[in-house]
Amino acid sequence: MISRITETSLKYPGVIVLLLLAVVGAGIYKYSQMPVDAFPDISPVRVQVFTEAHGMAPEEVERLITYPIETTMSGLPGITQIKSTSAFGLSVVYVYFEDDIDIYFARQLVAERLTSAMPALPELQEPPVLGPISTGLGQIFIYYLEADPSIVDTEGKELNTWLRELNDWVVKLQLQTVPGVTKVLSMGGHVLQYQVRIDPESLHKFGLTLDHIVHAIQDNNKNTGGQFLEIGSEEHLVRGIGLLKTLDDIRGIPVKVSGGTPVLLSDVAEVSFGNQIRRGAVTLNGEEEVVAGIVLKLYGENTSEVIERLYEKVADVQEALPEGVSLHTYYEQAELVKNATGTVKQALLIGAFLVIGVLILFLCNWRSGLIVSLSLPVCALTAVIFMDEFSISANLMSLGGNRHCHWNAGGRLHSYG
Repeated sequence: MISRITETSLKYPGVIVLLLLAVVGAGIYKYSQMPVDAFPDISPVRVQVFTEAHGMAPEEVERLITYPIETTMSGLPGITQIKSTSAFGLSVVYVYFEDDIDIYFARQLVAERLTSAMPALPELQEPPVLGPISTGLGQIFIYYLEADPSIVDTEGKELNTWLRELNDWVVKLQLQTVPGVTKVLSMGGHVLQYQVRIDPESLHKFGLTLDHIVHAIQDNNKNTGGQFLEIGSEEHLVRGIGLLKTLDDIRGIPVKVSGGTPVLLSDVAEVSFGNQIRRGAVTLNGEEEVVAGIVLKLYGENTSEVIERLYEKVADVQEALPEGVSLHTYYEQAELVKNATGTVKQALLIGAFLVIGVLILFLCNWRSGLIVSLSLPVCALTAVIFMDEFSISANLMSLGGNRHCHWNAGGRLHSYG
């Protein structure tokens, strides 16, 4: 068999050269399109279901939310295991599938089955949601915000509360538009709340209850449409503007009419900015608290390309931030990926030079050394073609590197809680 292949190769050298060039070209193209990571992602096909139940104890979360969702997910095709975690005000259900199941098909199955579980769940402020399409190695970019208190105008809010609001409504929304990003998680600071602190004596004085206050706020915080009016050759839209925008808007909500005089919310309650109860914090170098964000990569994306797009977007985000606020990159995987793949390239080059040197030294024939050394890149590019067919990313282990590579961050970012 080998002799016949050799004879055919010698008989048709032009065809062999063309085939060789085709393999090299296809391998280079596949490598340019292949996802490049530092380490192989061996995470299983997993779909997470998050449910927030504010104020519920873990026992109630397990009995009323986690258990109904778990039982509903049982029996899905390709499922291997179901795990769950019930904590204070939070339920997380992990649904694991077989490795050959497509992640998007698995999410579709879970989403369809989750719809049938909704009637069995208690009344919730927010419905259950699926987790991001990412894995444990998807945290590719971490940043934090820094502000100069002497320059920025926090509008009466605490600095870290104002930065958290800026991160949630400006930075996150813009970074999530980057192709390859599936989710941006906020950490640190305080989540802003508009708090209404009721005075029980004033409530009793005007004969009101908490339900009156809740319904009054809900009824006075909406816009409505009223069709249109034809005036001449134009149509004028009729709208009822009622969305609350400021604290004064909330204070001026009428709750009741007593003796022909409206009772405003400010007559029975104190309205002010407040902070949501939190269970953790983020500090920079253990010295100061900061507001940070974690960017999660979409499953299967090229890490280096996504990070390049992120840096381009970060420049635009920085221009959109108020004066005195800056966005700092704390960690990104591009350097780690570069070192990992650089290890492989260095090993291949050293191996090629060693092979050429040894063959020339012992055979005293540079042509033989060159022919044998050509097999190294050709074999590597052939392996890349098959790696692409089997959806294997280029990383330190799949390409065969074994040197230790490291990444040194310029500081320490600690997250608590």
